[in-house]
Amino acid sequence: METKLTKLLNINYPIIQAPMFLVSNVAMVKEAMHGGIAGCIPALNYRTLDELRIALRELKVAKPEGGSFGFNLIVNKSNVKYKGQLKVICEEGCDFIITSLGSPEETIKQSHKVGIKVFCDVTDLKFAKKVESLGGDAIIAVNNEAGGHRGNQTPEALIKELSSHCNIPVISAGGVGCKLDIDEMLSYGAEGVSVGSPFIASEEAGVTDDYKQACVEYGAKISL
Repeated sequence: METKLTKLLNINYPIIQAPMFLVSNVAMVKEAMHGGIAGCIPALNYRTLDELRIALRELKVAKPEGGSFGFNLIVNKSNVKYKGQLKVICEEGCDFIITSLGSPEETIKQSHKVGIKVFCDVTDLKFAKKVESLGGDAIIAVNNEAGGHRGNQTPEALIKELSSHCNIPVISAGGVGCKLDIDEMLSYGAEGVSVGSPFIASEEAGVTDDYKQACVEYGAKISL
């Protein structure tokens, strides 16, 4: 499946294993890379900068030819570790950074100096155009089916709006659980998808078996 995202990250399939707080980890990202997709971990999963640096080095050693991995940065003032995390990531290197919840300007500026691509979470066209004007490499279109800080628009409405008004690739986040969902997002104009919840049930996820089983047994529309 060749898209702008597969070319941008040199991966086989247009999928990013989404960064999930206290769920995504080095083991998951290694398997993602060996499976032909990209993997991403929240930098805040690591309590210290030294732990973050160790994870970066481990992933660089494990990275296969054609593999791609990145880290997610919360870029607003609530993340007091942001500047240190960005410095460590730029020093050690990775393929991409996903920014969330704030202006990506400084991240884009510093990351591009060392050849790291920057994808930015957005929920509407206003922020997408801002990302494009700042030189972002792609937009993560966070729709109303996403986990965490989700947007207000449906996947179809958001993807079509952003892809028709922006010149950088749109990566859809939210509402993908199988290949049919991927095909649907691509049909709307997305160049790839960011997928989180299905990977919670993976062997590598460091969560309880009950949590994993719940992800397998229940869908988004199940009422408890």
